[in-house]
Amino acid sequence: MLDYYQLLEIPTDAGNETIKKAFRKRAKEIHPDLWDQSPEALASMRDLLKAYETLMDNELREHYDIQHRKVYGLKSFDYREFLLGRTADNESQSKLIFFDLLHNREKDALRLYETLVQKKQFDLSAHMDREDFMDCAFLLAEEFEAEGNYSSAYHLLRTIVQYELQKPYFKHFFEEVIHRLHHLLGVKMFGKVSSREHLTYIHQVISFNISPKETAFYFRIAAEIYVNLKDFPRAKNCLKEGLKLDNSLTGVKKIREKITRAC
Repeated sequence: MLDYYQLLEIPTDAGNETIKKAFRKRAKEIHPDLWDQSPEALASMRDLLKAYETLMDNELREHYDIQHRKVYGLKSFDYREFLLGRTADNESQSKLIFFDLLHNREKDALRLYETLVQKKQFDLSAHMDREDFMDCAFLLAEEFEAEGNYSSAYHLLRTIVQYELQKPYFKHFFEEVIHRLHHLLGVKMFGKVSSREHLTYIHQVISFNISPKETAFYFRIAAEIYVNLKDFPRAKNCLKEGLKLDNSLTGVKKIREKITRAC
């Protein structure tokens, strides 16, 4: 008896959406029209289709689960243990990060992500489909921000913004991403990262042209940082660019006064 759950790499309590995603992913990996056209590959594809059809049908799944428990036991397939054992496979480790984020193991997810990035020059986006990566990256960014690791949070949010501007996925939920980035760069990073690093991030986001109002806000933050660095010509230029985009830009009075006194 084939273990359909292991074949699809899903837990035994997986819902229909998880089954669908797992099937699409596994099908891309083994489909004979795309890769191998050997008899073994054809047989693997047939098994995958059978697993999908069985688990997506409530009645068939109920009968299958009865036999599955008899053969494999109640704890036949621990998905997390399965992923933990595949340390050499970056795709499995990416799945493990996402799994842990969704199952109250956020610290484990962060530590694994950090270890992979440090040791393997790891790129999470290379091992997940676009939508899963964006969801996973947002959850990681939330946890890094909560830990005070603002640079890691920023890099993940920046990538999400780039992806979303290329092709919308978050859509109306994108406002939450923008708000988090806004608060991170406009409030939380002050005094927590170097001014030069902070400015690098600010200018990167300015280049995205998210919206005139949002870009104006980042020009104002850049002006404030330049004032703190006593680089008044750049501060003046950033303030000017910000006001061109939003003439009702707030928080400019003190910055303007400091620039005027210095000049």
